[in-house]
Amino acid sequence: MELNKEQLEFIKPLTWDDVAEIWRGNEINEEHWKKYYESKGHKTWGQWRKKYMDAYAALGKEWYLVKVKDPLLSVPNFRGGNYKGWKDNFYEGKELPRLSEIKEHPAAGEFLKNLPNKTTIIALNTDIGIIVAEGMHRCAAITKAAKEGKKIELNLYIAMADIKKEEIPDFTKE
Repeated sequence: MELNKEQLEFIKPLTWDDVAEIWRGNEINEEHWKKYYESKGHKTWGQWRKKYMDAYAALGKEWYLVKVKDPLLSVPNFRGGNYKGWKDNFYEGKELPRLSEIKEHPAAGEFLKNLPNKTTIIALNTDIGIIVAEGMHRCAAITKAAKEGKKIELNLYIAMADIKKEEIPDFTKE
């Protein structure tokens, strides 16, 4: 897939271990995620995320880091990942919809209030656009800000790999 150089600036190549550490760092110390995975019967963050991490690692792709030049312009056009909870509750029957097309997540406002000024999400660059793998709540918050015309100071980075649409892991049947 061609990198959209109008929206994204290439920073550097990444290993899968780099990407896994970004994901872990984004979630491991967040109390709301701990409560969530424990409510689902998982004892640790790693146990909860194992099937997701394994699926993305198994893609065997080259990963790289990019900076999003204008998150308020770009993020609403990113597409939501293949996750059961998101599909069942927010996609309104659409397959891999743009974030601007989904029902607003009730936590988007809270995430927007607490959005760090620098963050990295994980995504897949596909022939149908950028698919969010990790960072859906932050992207929902950015989309909310864009829809409401709010200005935010944000340095948004993406750990990304290029894949075909048919290679996107599907977690909708959990």
